[in-house]
Amino acid sequence: MIKLKTFGRFTVGNDLTSVQEGAWRSEKLEKLFVYLAINRNRGVCIEDISEAIWQVEEETDNPVGALKNLAYRLRKALRDASFDEECIVSVRGGLYKWNDDVEVSIDVEEFDRYINEAEFAFSRSKETAIESYEKAIALYNGDFLSRLTDTHWFMTLNAFYHSRYVNTVKALAELYIDTGCYEKLEQLCTKAVVYERSDEQIYSYLILARMRTKKVQMAFDTYETAKAIMDNDLGVRKTVMLNKVYEELLSVTKGVSSYNIDEVKDDISEESMNGVFMCGYPVFKEIYHLEVRKSARSTVPESLVLVTVVPMYSSQPDKNHSQMKDSMLTLERALRKCLRVGDVAAKYSDSQYIVLLSKCSCDTASDVMKRIIDRFNHTCDTHSNMTIQFDIEPVSCYSSFVTDKKMEKIYG
Repeated sequence: MIKLKTFGRFTVGNDLTSVQEGAWRSEKLEKLFVYLAINRNRGVCIEDISEAIWQVEEETDNPVGALKNLAYRLRKALRDASFDEECIVSVRGGLYKWNDDVEVSIDVEEFDRYINEAEFAFSRSKETAIESYEKAIALYNGDFLSRLTDTHWFMTLNAFYHSRYVNTVKALAELYIDTGCYEKLEQLCTKAVVYERSDEQIYSYLILARMRTKKVQMAFDTYETAKAIMDNDLGVRKTVMLNKVYEELLSVTKGVSSYNIDEVKDDISEESMNGVFMCGYPVFKEIYHLEVRKSARSTVPESLVLVTVVPMYSSQPDKNHSQMKDSMLTLERALRKCLRVGDVAAKYSDSQYIVLLSKCSCDTASDVMKRIIDRFNHTCDTHSNMTIQFDIEPVSCYSSFVTDKKMEKIYG
């Protein structure tokens, strides 16, 4: 019995020997082995194998000869590793096939089988479903052959099994919640966020697990991490599931006791009040809503500014992306240096910051932004292709949040 592992790293072995990823010094040998093993119940034609193994720019004038040579090299590699070199057989009509006499066990097929068993057992026995889901999860040690996803066939399987893993984690998480297995839920989601760091629901499960197991500070830390990923890396601002579990976390930590005003003040006090208040967009939005309400009974001017970093001329996409990241860091430093204690700023997108200027008319806001542009231009040698555009709108209960109507548009 040959055992083939594809989750995380390519490994093939039996009771006598094994080959680890990279040992054959050829990704194409690994690809051919995996492709024939997974398609072992049928003969596959040269065109299908070539499309799965060779990239478009690698197409050869003699695909028959290229595949024949690759199959020869794979047989030799198997023989040198003490495997049965006759795993691969050629059949009539130019087809290649896995040898029916050579048994093989593949982790992705076991993964599928356990999930199917769990789904079948779900309505009859939660315990059986949990057991099967756990066996499937235990097999997943990383994405399907992520080092080999430069062709469509491998890329498709990589995406399919990643999605199936995430869905399986969520299905098992719900069963753990139903049965009160919060320690197991924490273990499940701690592993899952390593492989899927951008799923809001998995982070919500992890926060819930740590909250229910009395790991309150860890739950708060997980929430902050998840919010930063959603806001900064992905630009996701409406985190409904995270907000819901966060409200429960607050009720758990603050709802069991009564506190005096001094304790509350100590709890909410800010350690440092230097410069602009930099926050995430959800917090910024709530502050803006408050200022709009205050504007209904106040004549003190306030201004909303959308600051955008834009390329001055077309360049290479990869270079522009790198310059944009550098420019956004430079802009953040300029905002921190030039804005005041009462001002608020948040990252709005990969190329924008949103700023709330307190006690500041639109004319004054324009002067403030010109100072920020000067500081940005003074320190942007590494990304001189970028410039700044800003749009200003007065804060008023009669104006919407970042409307289409702009009061001013100035370029640096």
